[in-house]
Amino acid sequence: MNLFCKLLLWAILTTFLVTGAKAQEGHHGYGHQTWHGSFYNKLIRKDTKTSCCNLTDCRPTSVRVKNGRYEVKVDGNWVIVPQDAIQPVTAPDLGAHVCAPKQTGASKGVIYCVVLPPET
Repeated sequence: MNLFCKLLLWAILTTFLVTGAKAQEGHHGYGHQTWHGSFYNKLIRKDTKTSCCNLTDCRPTSVRVKNGRYEVKVDGNWVIVPQDAIQPVTAPDLGAHVCAPKQTGASKGVIYCVVLPPET
C-alpha cells in the first residue's frame, strides 16, 4: 500500500471515529439528518402533545442506568431522563436517541424525548 493510500485510509477512519464519538456523546445536531424525515419528526412529546423535534434537536446518544434511573449523554454530559420523556418506540437503528435543546443557560438539563434501545 503506497503512502497516499495509507494517508487516505487514516483520514477516512479518523473522520468516522470522530463523527461516531460525537454522536455517542449526544452533541446537538450530530446525526439528526440521518433520521429526521423517517423517524424524529414522528415523535410526540407526552407533556405538550407537540413534536419532540425542532429541526436539529434530536440526535443519537449513549444511555446508562445509574441508581435505578436512565441517563443519556446530552452535549457530552450525563443527564437524568424524566420518565415522561421516554418514548414507547424503538429506533430504526435499535440505538438510543435524545431530543433536547442545546444545553446552555436555562436549557441545561432539559430533555424533550428519549428513545431507548430494546435491551435496556
